Amino acid sequence: MHVFALDFDGVLCDSAAESAVTAWRAGTRIWSDWQGLEPPPHCLSRFLALRPLIETGYQTVLLLRLIELGHSDAVITERFSELSEQLLKETDQPAAYLAQLFGAARDEWIARDLPGWLARQRFYPKVLEPLINLPPESEWYILTTKQERFVQLLLAQAGIDVPAERIFGLERDRSKEATLEHWLLNPAFSDSCFHFVEDRLATLLRVVERNRLATVQLYLANWGYNTAEERQRAQQHPRITVWNSESFLMV
Repeated sequence: MHVFALDFDGVLCDSAAESAVTAWRAGTRIWSDWQGLEPPPHCLSRFLALRPLIETGYQTVLLLRLIELGHSDAVITERFSELSEQLLKETDQPAAYLAQLFGAARDEWIARDLPGWLARQRFYPKVLEPLINLPPESEWYILTTKQERFVQLLLAQAGIDVPAERIFGLERDRSKEATLEHWLLNPAFSDSCFHFVEDRLATLLRVVERNRLATVQLYLANWGYNTAEERQRAQQHPRITVWNSESFLMV
């Protein structure tokens, strides 16, 4: 049996614009100089270009703040981890607090304006059809840093009814590589071939470092949140296959 573990944002769904708006709304609860429901257009356009730096939701708030404070794209790209940690310390709140604010802002937006929330994101072309038409001997799971309820809502709006137990999100409090290891130890998957599809090269490289995951087939989605340099590095890596949307799920 083939088992596909799929990242959500950057593989199935393009949610960059929605994330920026949600981050801005969350940030208004932290910084009094942030006003209104939308970030300034120049901040939004720069955020979309810098989106590959983000691994999980709360970092979106920090990235948008760094942009708004006037840091250049080059400085943010080179020092994102350092600047984010510094900014987080200045808020005097843990990362979990920012994650809670981010989720609450999204919940509030959905409650007030579901059509508007849905309109700010889209599924990538050509990814849903192969997912729906997977043969019976294949299964797929969502492996994401997004909160599970949002994944389920978006898939439902696209007409895809996925059981909650097939979505592994932020609530699990476990890295993607740790989740993959957990699955490989499950006797139910003893005869399965695992395929992990991700748009972040750094995440795939963490999987490579785990000896227990040596049998997992790794794929970088070249339509997602990655750069030309990252795609080139992935192409040169012996463990990683770079997929375009035409080859998605073709094994």
